[in-house]
Amino acid sequence: MSPLNPKKILLIKHGSLGDIVFALEPILSIHKQFNNSVIDLVTEEKFIPFFKKIKMFDQFLIDNRAGFLSSFSLIRKIVKGKYDLIIDLQNSKRTNFYHFFTKIFSRSRINGSRSFAHDRYIIPVQGKESPTHGLYNQLKLLDINQSDPDLRWLVSDKENQSFENKDIVLVIPGVSKSGLAKQWSPNKYQQLCSILESKGYYICLVGTKHDASSFQPILNGCKNIINLIDRSPPEIIYTVASKSKLIISNDTGPGHIAALSKNNTLWLALNNNVTKANLSFRQNSYLLLKDTMEDLSVNEVNDYIIKNKLLDKV
Repeated sequence: MSPLNPKKILLIKHGSLGDIVFALEPILSIHKQFNNSVIDLVTEEKFIPFFKKIKMFDQFLIDNRAGFLSSFSLIRKIVKGKYDLIIDLQNSKRTNFYHFFTKIFSRSRINGSRSFAHDRYIIPVQGKESPTHGLYNQLKLLDINQSDPDLRWLVSDKENQSFENKDIVLVIPGVSKSGLAKQWSPNKYQQLCSILESKGYYICLVGTKHDASSFQPILNGCKNIINLIDRSPPEIIYTVASKSKLIISNDTGPGHIAALSKNNTLWLALNNNVTKANLSFRQNSYLLLKDTMEDLSVNEVNDYIIKNKLLDKV
């Protein structure tokens, strides 16, 4: 069967929250191209509630990336699924391991960037393209083109009263445990938020309770706070971002969700080619980069906001 007319498709995507967001628009393009096909998804269990909101997947195969027994169990399910087309949006050593056995025991055609893919996209050196653009280039091998995504399913009606008649700046000061080098100082965030508050802006905070140390200085030092800490799943982050005058974020997953809104996003991040590729491709992205985050001062950030007219109230 031609890969351009598949009756049954399997997508593979897990990783960090940022990885999921980078793949979101290509996933929606796949659905648009093959809207009459059965489409299943291999992903981690924790991401299934999010993917269910898209309403495009018929079945979820859980891959929590555990040991060999779990991997072989998943491979067996993939082979039994008799998929016409497998699209690997993860492109890891693990998923290439799956493809080795899939090629032997099934007739599935595999699209990806690893060695066992039938339709293989050769990834350029890191920093030459964003992950999203890389996935779109991979999908071109299947004649799937970039399309304007419909993100209405990501809009939430909750918390609307918190936003009424308020000029909001969405601030995302937290990072993952593995991303501490990417974090701008919480105390500097607090100083910046105090400046913005003095100009009449409300500071909206999103994140989880695990980010407590990142939020506490802002909670202690500011009064006009919309506190959505531990109440900010992806749909809340996207909805708040869509209503915000400006988004200020470290290079972190929730920031990438917020940037989907296409509102002005100021990234405070490390100065390297990978960061530039990952953060600069979206509409209305502004990058303030330093070799180390300690080098970035509050005055530099505030001056950058003023110089680039990212906010109306100066």
